[in-house]
Amino acid sequence: MSFQLLRTGLIRLSFYLSILLFASTISSASSKVPIKFDTFHGYTGTVDYLKAVARAYPNLTELMEIGKSTLGKPIYVLAVTNQKTGVALDTLIPLRHSRNEVKNVPPMKRHQAKPGQWICASTHGNEFTGTEVCLYIIDKLLSSYDRDPEIKRLLDEKVFYICPIVNPDGVYNSVEAGLPQRGNVMLRDDDGDGRINEDGPDDLNRDGFITQFRYKDPKGEYVIDDVDPRLMVRLSPGEKTDRERYSVIFEDIDNDKDGKRGEDPVSGIDLNRNFPEGWFRADGFPGGQGDYPTSAPEVQALAEFFTNYRNILMAQFFHTSGGFTYRPMGSSPDTAVHRKDAAVYDFILGRKYLEIIGEPVPEAWQQPEEMEKFRAALRGRTRNRYALDRGYEFPRGWRVSYNENEDRPYGYGLQADWIYMQYGAYSVTTELWNPLRDIPGFPEIKEDAPRIDIQRALLRYQDEKYGGKLFLPWKKFHHPELGEGEIGGWLPLYSGNNAFPGEPLLNVCEKHWQFEIFRARLLPEVVISEVKTKILYQADHPFEASIEPSKDQVVIKKGQEKKKYTMLEVKAIIENKGELPTHVARGASLPLNREDIVWLLGDRDKVKFFIGTPWQRLGVLEGQLKIPVVSSQEETSLRGAQFRGTPPAQPALPAPFRPRPEIQAAEIQTVKTLSPSSREVTWVIALEGQTPLKIVVTSQKGGTKVKDITVE
Repeated sequence: MSFQLLRTGLIRLSFYLSILLFASTISSASSKVPIKFDTFHGYTGTVDYLKAVARAYPNLTELMEIGKSTLGKPIYVLAVTNQKTGVALDTLIPLRHSRNEVKNVPPMKRHQAKPGQWICASTHGNEFTGTEVCLYIIDKLLSSYDRDPEIKRLLDEKVFYICPIVNPDGVYNSVEAGLPQRGNVMLRDDDGDGRINEDGPDDLNRDGFITQFRYKDPKGEYVIDDVDPRLMVRLSPGEKTDRERYSVIFEDIDNDKDGKRGEDPVSGIDLNRNFPEGWFRADGFPGGQGDYPTSAPEVQALAEFFTNYRNILMAQFFHTSGGFTYRPMGSSPDTAVHRKDAAVYDFILGRKYLEIIGEPVPEAWQQPEEMEKFRAALRGRTRNRYALDRGYEFPRGWRVSYNENEDRPYGYGLQADWIYMQYGAYSVTTELWNPLRDIPGFPEIKEDAPRIDIQRALLRYQDEKYGGKLFLPWKKFHHPELGEGEIGGWLPLYSGNNAFPGEPLLNVCEKHWQFEIFRARLLPEVVISEVKTKILYQADHPFEASIEPSKDQVVIKKGQEKKKYTMLEVKAIIENKGELPTHVARGASLPLNREDIVWLLGDRDKVKFFIGTPWQRLGVLEGQLKIPVVSSQEETSLRGAQFRGTPPAQPALPAPFRPRPEIQAAEIQTVKTLSPSSREVTWVIALEGQTPLKIVVTSQKGGTKVKDITVE
């Protein structure tokens, strides 16, 4: 089998190049690394492109290898941002007592101090349209930086983490090797014969492609289409027919002579069933795939990346088939999503997505303040108790994957559920390709039309636009085990899951570029909007003093002369000028997450705190965008849960500098809420000499900003 793959590689490459004569050759405007979308790049082409843009744009990109697949192929993430902006907190607060035995903790990168957006694709190896959308987004960002002020501002202040291929082995096999493969590769003996992955599909006629073999079979489930005999129509269970029955399989033989075909292929598990959230069923038994959550090396790579990069608030997982978006949840009912987050998902993100793909926006989303009216109108029209609770049914283009009508999970161990529930980001899964909407001039066919109607239209379209080269005519072939039949059908790259190259693919790319940029504009942006200082007291030549008890009296002794001392009040206003809050509703309470923090930094030996502490907790800063259907009472409750006003216990100050009890009580008021999105912070400090001071506000998902203090 491996010999056949090596032999047919050149045949397949020359064939796909001939298709380019019929496909659109529209290229992006990138001046440094031009890219076209008239074919699929696959794993090799994608890696070559990522390395090329990393070389061409060293100031705007960082190419990171975050792990390896089962077969050792690197998994890459491209960080797209201005690499010279942003400041990492650990560069401002050096460790005084570092542990020399700890050598494996790398310093923070600049972009880890910026609000982040994650975009990835090809979790399923045979769904590689998303890889092309990722490359399109990379190209648009980089080629627009010098000519589009908005893109420049986004890349100066934010960071995009783009992982075009989560499943390298699956994509390589699906594109380069011509073996459609949904799962990853696992080195295992599926059939128990002591050999690994020895019995998968085969290129029987050695034409360079693994397509289909159809043969007459009295028990077969297919008949030849009476409209276009190139197509096969699957019969319904129990359906009777007088027409000749056929069976249809991938090209394949029994390689290991055990009486079975294709029972030990290279394909492993579905990676989108191997994430930690909801991997176990309600009865405690495993529901997801793999030996345990994150058992797949590809999933482990993503889990480690998200563990270390806590600055991501938006996450997109591109899949392929359907032309709609899933938002959480799939392993649990919609009640697991906080109402505030559901409002962001549906009324803000969902509404925009439907507008972009050209589908109607539910009336309830346009008038969320009238939700009680819509909720009442649903009574008696639906048995979906989750819809009754929300006030609306989901539209076709924006939905949850949880089966609400049957009240059961869609699946277990889903990636978008994990990122929302355990990491705290607005995660979505977009199924990109819908030929009914993404092919210009495609015949009017209803969404619920029989699949054969869509197949007929696609076949005619590829005849006209691609010279019929996406579908191989059926040719007679004698199968060594099944006898006479025919080999042919759709080429694996174009068999239904993925957009056709050229104009249809570009349409998909442009729509979802628009959606991702819309989401990036919503990211929070924490700033220090104002700093004021006030000198409360100054001493030019103070002396140290010591007190020595002597029987019934004390002796005060004059000590050494000290430098100039200043008692200083510092006030700062911190704001979130971005659209969304710095966390999802429960985000700050999740493990490894934290509330927003502000620091007053100076030489710790020359700055003494009397009111306030070196760092103070701000809570979660709301954004500028009004989130519908969250009442003022609910907002107050949320803020109360996120910000309690009193910093956690701090390490004790040396006795001479501990504030009096009455000042400790006043410490509660050092952070004042001016509005849901802004705080006023106060310190009173004693400052020795001309010690420089900085205010640093740091928000995990809202960014880090620094301002030097000038004492006036």
